[in-house]
Amino acid sequence: MDSGSNFGSHISPSGNVSSQSPDPEVDSLAAPVPTLIRTPGISSPVKAILVAAHKPSTRQVYRSKWKRFSIWAGQRTLDPFSAPMSAVLDFLTDLFHQGASSSTIKVQLAAISHYHIGHDTAPLMTAKLCKTFLKGVFLLRPPVKEVVPPWDLSLVLQALTAPPFEPAASSDLKYLSWKTAFLVAITSARRVSELQALCVKPPYLSFFPDRVCLRTNPSFLPKVSSESNINQSINLPVFFPKYSNKGEYKLHSLDVHRQLRFYINRTAGHRKSDQLFVSFAKFALGKAVSKVTLSKWIANCILQAYDTSGRPAPQSVTAHSTRAISTSAAFKSRVSLDDICAAATWASPHTFISHYKVDVVSRGRASFGSAVLRNILP
Repeated sequence: MDSGSNFGSHISPSGNVSSQSPDPEVDSLAAPVPTLIRTPGISSPVKAILVAAHKPSTRQVYRSKWKRFSIWAGQRTLDPFSAPMSAVLDFLTDLFHQGASSSTIKVQLAAISHYHIGHDTAPLMTAKLCKTFLKGVFLLRPPVKEVVPPWDLSLVLQALTAPPFEPAASSDLKYLSWKTAFLVAITSARRVSELQALCVKPPYLSFFPDRVCLRTNPSFLPKVSSESNINQSINLPVFFPKYSNKGEYKLHSLDVHRQLRFYINRTAGHRKSDQLFVSFAKFALGKAVSKVTLSKWIANCILQAYDTSGRPAPQSVTAHSTRAISTSAAFKSRVSLDDICAAATWASPHTFISHYKVDVVSRGRASFGSAVLRNILP
């Protein structure tokens, strides 16, 4: 069996093949070797391209899942690469009885199939018995879709128009950062990984009279890496730009265009990265924040809004919940499914209908970002 230690080429950002690879799946003896690249006669440059078909995050998940199966197989003196299908199904059944969800079991099978030699020369994932098994798991343990919003969008938006989030010119940098991250997340419906990849430099960030246009770093690959989603611009509309009274000015404080200008101006003096969101912590001031930190910002913003409003904090608040809340609010405001899918970079409405659509109050027709912010209106 090919150890995988002699195909150490990788594709550089320019498209050239170099002699060194930073990916342990390509040149580490300790890493498992995917089935495809064990095919005899495939050259090292070809193997490097085949490995690149899966994003690093996917390869990391697969390696972790494969390790779990390998330990299970080793305890039963089985070779994990050639274990019979019956053994693979026994392993998955063990996971099922331990309470694993249908989606977890499906990912586990995909990981095993990625490295396993297969059944009758075909990948395990395509075997009829495995497909029937997954269907049975799904029917026995169907996913539970949340139908009630985990937190109140209107309450949070109301809180963002008052201290400690306002006035933006003098609020603590922590609250300014939290509010900016939340507003970009809620009006764009993008994943945290995409928000973290946003770039502050032109032409990746541009201000226009009616909107602000953001783009990710050119090297960033979104989760749904289709041609239409890669380097897709994110256009966020202005909100009550021409206010005539205190009430409208309060609504204008939710304007992402305005919020980003404040944020960029106030971080300019200590900024050490072209990434849009940078740390406000003293020990890392101005440095790019991680996805984990950005997720905490968004969740903390929601929790602070509840605290400011004197309401009990909701349980299990996550940054990812902003996608469900914002897309559902836009849907109830009669934004088309096509526009919602485009904003959230979903390939089809099925993802939204199956996993994200929650019950929120209808508001009336508007563009995506405006429709979400208009949830503050009575």
